[in-house]
Amino acid sequence: MQPRHLLAIGLIASSGLTLADNEIKAVKVSGASHPSLAGELPTGTLTLDRETLASMPAGNLTEVLDTVGGLQASQLFGINGSEASLDLLGFGATANQNTLILLNGRRLSNIDLASPFLSGIPLAAIERIEILPGAGAALYGNGAVGGVINIITRRRYENSAGLEVNGGSYGTLGGSGYATGQQGNLSGAVAISTLDSDGYRDNNAVRNHSAFADVRYQEEGIEAYFTASGEDQELGLPGGRTDAQFRNDPQGTDTPFDNAEQDNYWLMPGLRIALRGNTALTLEASKRRQQQAFEYVSSGSVGETVVESISVTPKLEGQHTTGSAVHNWTLGLDLNEYDYDSQTSFGDRELEQSQRAWYLHNLVSLTPKLSVSAGARKLESTLSGEGQDKEQDGEMYEGGIRYTFTGNLALFAGAQRSVRIANVDELSPFNPPIDPQTGKGYTAGASWSQGRQHSTLTFWRAEIDNEIVFDPTVGAFGSNRNLEDRTVHKGVSINSRWRLDKDLMLTINASAQQARFDGGPFDRNDVPLVPEQTMQLIADWQALSWLSTQISHRYVGDRRFDGDLDNRFRKLDHYRTTDLQLTARYRAMYLKAGVYNLEDHQVVDYGNFSNTTNTATLYPLPERHYRAAFGMEF
Repeated sequence: MQPRHLLAIGLIASSGLTLADNEIKAVKVSGASHPSLAGELPTGTLTLDRETLASMPAGNLTEVLDTVGGLQASQLFGINGSEASLDLLGFGATANQNTLILLNGRRLSNIDLASPFLSGIPLAAIERIEILPGAGAALYGNGAVGGVINIITRRRYENSAGLEVNGGSYGTLGGSGYATGQQGNLSGAVAISTLDSDGYRDNNAVRNHSAFADVRYQEEGIEAYFTASGEDQELGLPGGRTDAQFRNDPQGTDTPFDNAEQDNYWLMPGLRIALRGNTALTLEASKRRQQQAFEYVSSGSVGETVVESISVTPKLEGQHTTGSAVHNWTLGLDLNEYDYDSQTSFGDRELEQSQRAWYLHNLVSLTPKLSVSAGARKLESTLSGEGQDKEQDGEMYEGGIRYTFTGNLALFAGAQRSVRIANVDELSPFNPPIDPQTGKGYTAGASWSQGRQHSTLTFWRAEIDNEIVFDPTVGAFGSNRNLEDRTVHKGVSINSRWRLDKDLMLTINASAQQARFDGGPFDRNDVPLVPEQTMQLIADWQALSWLSTQISHRYVGDRRFDGDLDNRFRKLDHYRTTDLQLTARYRAMYLKAGVYNLEDHQVVDYGNFSNTTNTATLYPLPERHYRAAFGMEF
């Protein structure tokens, strides 16, 4: 695509609605002072702020995200969010490749099939979480098919500190601490956390240690910052259970010695400089290292994979007016270099992948009530190390419109063209050549807010061509490949938070969705692992000045087993769970106590079907269990 075409597409923009102090307010974004555009996009952007995060009976980031309508988290083993899969808009087994995960706008999603490491991000360090269903391809790039989850750490620090010890069922014991401070133009934060648990299942122990640090220097016209995070984890792998084993001994295992280890760190420096004319230059870089080792004693296989990456992501942002229209534009360049080294029983691979992209995005308030947006991105990818270099590229576009009525009722509609480049596992010599996956996505809906009440209703439809899937019916062991025919994903979600009175808050999040193959050998079949309905009901009650109560109810509907593209096996059963948490506070101290899966249901979050043996394995989640925490905040 010629540069003049890209510039023409980008010269429109928007203002919108953003969540601040639990109120939705119309704002205009200054490119010189606002690091995020997500809250202003004319889409169904959802924002979980600090107060919302603090009120949830969640012990980790995965449990937080699982409360959002239209977003499903599958936890496999149910301990601290390890190995979790996050699925926006119903992609099932390929969810991690079609949902883009960011930390402060920078990629956490991997270049292989591994899940992003989220358990090392402490909830205490998060300022807000921005969720863009069916949007973000032009701004954020490769893999933003179902949408984007952007985790934003705190940016303003005052003098404070906190300590917590926690424990619960299955021999779980952990703790965390943080300290923040400010001296003149310099502020910063450090946080550490640790978790030691035997886990719900046999051979399900987890040992997790993480550390986080953030330092910021601000003065007029300049901001410098450095964020670092590291995590070390050991995890037992209990495997699946047959139907009979699930009924008789859901906590058991046939793989008592299988295990995995993970170590990773991120280093993220950045510099933001205000320029003339209400523009700003942002220079950011990151260095990441992820090491994963596994030992499957049950099958006699071992392996270790190390992925090292360096990224440089400069961007220029600004705000200007033309007549009565206010433009907010972003012009950026993303450079990502990956080194992939894998040594396993199946063979060794040493690869290098280079991804280069440039993008332009613009938002304009045409009137105080009407806003539009548009953007485009050009991506090129080169994978080398196995014979001839594999070149892949793609072009992404997105745009939207929002109209806000009197009374903070807004209607929005958007569309995007997304691209997903096959990852290094999918481009392995064992698979046929794989082309980039492309998709057309459409969203529409409404949002309404008043004071501390906010609701967003979103309809979506995505048509995916050349979808990259693992097809177990190909060959003796299955293969990753492009589907010749498209798949169609569609649904509706509601995310609503209501202040019923000064002491009672009600949250209603739900979705109804359908993902099906449209043509080919699987025509009209359901895409595996996509639940037909999901629902989360949460009631927060300030019972006394010192005591708060939260009860939440989760429902996940029927869905096909992973691997059952033919839809010839039964569905995974729907399930319900209820959680109850009490929080008591006295001055600087607090005590939290909770019971989870109150009804003591046997719950299966994931299941896999084998076409070869015509049998299925189930991955149970914990039955009724308990957690308690004691902490102090200064």
